[in-house]
Amino acid sequence: MSDFQQIKVLVPRSICNVSENIDLFVNDDGLTPLAITWERGVVINIEALDINELDEVKGILFPRFVEAHAHFDKSFSWNNFPNLRSDYENALSVNLEEHITRTPKKVIKRAKKSLDYAINNGYRAIRTHIDTYLSQDDQIWNEIFNLRKEYTDLLELQFVALAPLEFWGTLNGEILAKKLTKNNGLLGGVLVPPFDKKSINSSLSNLLELAMRFNLGIDLHVDESSIQPGRGINLLLKTIDKLNCQIPITCSHSSSILLLKNKEIYKIGERIAEKNIKVIALPLTNFWLLNRDQHHNSLQRPVAPIKQLQKLFVDVSIGSDNVQDPWYPFGNFDPFYLMSHAMPMLQINPWDRLSLSAILNAPSRLLNLNWDGVISLGCPADFVVVEGNNWGDVFSNNLKRKVFIKGNWYQK
Repeated sequence: MSDFQQIKVLVPRSICNVSENIDLFVNDDGLTPLAITWERGVVINIEALDINELDEVKGILFPRFVEAHAHFDKSFSWNNFPNLRSDYENALSVNLEEHITRTPKKVIKRAKKSLDYAINNGYRAIRTHIDTYLSQDDQIWNEIFNLRKEYTDLLELQFVALAPLEFWGTLNGEILAKKLTKNNGLLGGVLVPPFDKKSINSSLSNLLELAMRFNLGIDLHVDESSIQPGRGINLLLKTIDKLNCQIPITCSHSSSILLLKNKEIYKIGERIAEKNIKVIALPLTNFWLLNRDQHHNSLQRPVAPIKQLQKLFVDVSIGSDNVQDPWYPFGNFDPFYLMSHAMPMLQINPWDRLSLSAILNAPSRLLNLNWDGVISLGCPADFVVVEGNNWGDVFSNNLKRKVFIKGNWYQK
């Protein structure tokens, strides 16, 4: 049996890196027909197909996806801890109720269910935040670290310790930071108004100083709010300047910035770009929770200003965030669910390079993966192939897919 495998598919032109000498046909959806050949899990040849060969095309090919922001420690907990008011404040309250009942067994069960869905649906890497602020969390972290080893052949995991900011100024915070250095982890927290300026200044400084001491990245929930637009990011930028902080920083959500005037958005965006801060937009949870009125529909749904930030060369990813928990009651770790909901919400086009990059390529850079998701010679044969020949098929509810991991069709 030959080790060679070939597939004839449509691929978004914006994620293909092929020889300039190849004359590519690109249709109105920005898709180009290619014959992709791989051997031993690595792409060894890419050939252009012409219009006459379109009948041989069997579907649309994507790189396996990367989830930029998840919470699999609490996923699938909605049934026991529903947030029927569906607002941010009650989500926080119900989340605390859930945390009191946590055990390592419960968390690992949710995590494994999440990972199994994610792999079957086409993910190759996930950055997940893990709630951390009570004594039982230490044992949970040990189990979480072991989980990476169990799934290492199927996908990569990156962990963020999501703790109150003041936690990072304690001895327990330092102990956990040491563990995270050995396990490719990041420090996390929440920087959302309203907050006491004096205490938050101290806690934020402690966090950045700890990260610098252990050379750890930071991923913060920033300005996940519909009040006091941009207050969190402005405070973070001032603290970075004060400490001359150089460590990698990600600002998840950055929602309320959109409520500022465009001139102010670009001013903040320039500073974000200057500090090489990466941003993750999380439209599903933000549209569900923020600025909610029980009696009236609001047209304002704060979410990171993706287009403005991209114009300033800020690397913006789009992530799913929560799955069937007090923060968001829907979803199932499916990248196509994210695409089909987020793109209409954000009015971004799948045939536009920057729009697709936010879902397919920017998350790979965010996690500092070996492969950025661009289809090219020498890239891994880690693909998701879906039936269809246009974006309407991709966003349908009847999607059929095949997942290839290291060149082999994954069937579980």
